[in-house]
Amino acid sequence: MVSSANPDLWSNLSGFGSSEGSHSDARAALLKVNAEMFVAAAAHDRESIETFETLVLGFLPKTDPATLLDLARILASCPDTPASVLDYLAQHSPDARDILHHDAARLLPAAGSRQLATPQGRLSLASRTDLDQTTIQKLLALRESAVEDALASNPAFAPDTAPFTDLLRRARHRPTLAAILLERSDLPTAGQASLYLVADAERRKDIRERVAASLAHRRISLSFTLIEQDLAELTAAGFKGDDRRLEGLLTSLFGFPASTDWRVLEIGRHRLLALALKVLGVTQKDAMRIFLTLHPALSYPLSAIRTLVQEMRDVSAPVALALIEAILDVRTLSGEALA
Repeated sequence: MVSSANPDLWSNLSGFGSSEGSHSDARAALLKVNAEMFVAAAAHDRESIETFETLVLGFLPKTDPATLLDLARILASCPDTPASVLDYLAQHSPDARDILHHDAARLLPAAGSRQLATPQGRLSLASRTDLDQTTIQKLLALRESAVEDALASNPAFAPDTAPFTDLLRRARHRPTLAAILLERSDLPTAGQASLYLVADAERRKDIRERVAASLAHRRISLSFTLIEQDLAELTAAGFKGDDRRLEGLLTSLFGFPASTDWRVLEIGRHRLLALALKVLGVTQKDAMRIFLTLHPALSYPLSAIRTLVQEMRDVSAPVALALIEAILDVRTLSGEALA
C-alpha cells in the first residue's frame, strides 16, 4: 500500500512549538500539504493512517480557524480520514462542521466499513455525531459493552428510534449501561421508568415523581381489587415457593399477555414483586407472608424484606402500575403509555 504521510515534511514541524508568526504560517502550510498528500494517496495502510492521525492531532490545537476550515475542505472527500481528526475539526469550527456533515452520508459507508471491523474503530464510530441508523444497528449487533456505553452517552443517538429502544432493553440487565442512559437529559419518562429496577435510591425517587407528574394528565386510572380466592392463591403459591405459579397468577390478574416475563426472583428484580402486590391492593401484612415464604432471598437478611415493604410504602398504586408496564414493556386495558 502507498503511504500517505511524508516523514521528511513532518520532521520539519518539530521546531514549531509556538503558534506565533512565521512558525504558524509554516505549520499551516505543511498541515495542508500533508493533508492533500494523504487524500491524493492511491491507498492507505494502517501505519500511514495512524501516523497521519497522531501527527495532525498533535498540531491541531495550535492551528488557527482558517486552517481548520481549509483542512476540512481537503479531508472531507477522503473516507480514510481518521474519525478523531474529523471530530476535532467539527467540534472546533462550525464552518468545518457544516462541510463535514454535508459529506457525512456519502463518506460514512466507506469509512464505516473499515472501522466496523475493529474494536477501536467501532468505539470511534459510536462516538460520532453523524451516525446513520444502519451503522448504529451494525454496532449494536455485536453487543460490545464499551460500544453500547459510547452510544448511550452520544447525544446524537436519538431516544425516539428503534435502536435506542433496543439499547434501553439491554440496559435493564446491565446497571452500568442504565446509569449512563439515566444521566441523559433527553431520556423520556417512559425510558426512565423502564430502568427503575436498576436505578439507585435517589434516582428511583426522582423517577417515581416524574411518573406521578405524567399520570396527572391521564384520562384513565385503573385500580385492582382482589377477591379472597385471588389472595389465597397468591399466598399458596408463595407458601409453596412456586414462583412460576405466582407469576402466572400475576399475569392473569393484570390481564397481561401470557408471554409476560416477570422473573421476580432474579437478583435485582425483587422490587417488581413489591410493585405488583401494591397495585393489586395486597396489604403489607399479607405481602410479608409471601415475601417470607416464596424464597429465602426475599427475607434474609432482615433488611431485604424491609426494603420490599418500604417499596410498597413509597409508591402509590397508579405509579407502581405505570412502572410495571414500563419495566415489562406491556400495557393494561387502558392501552396508555407514559409520555
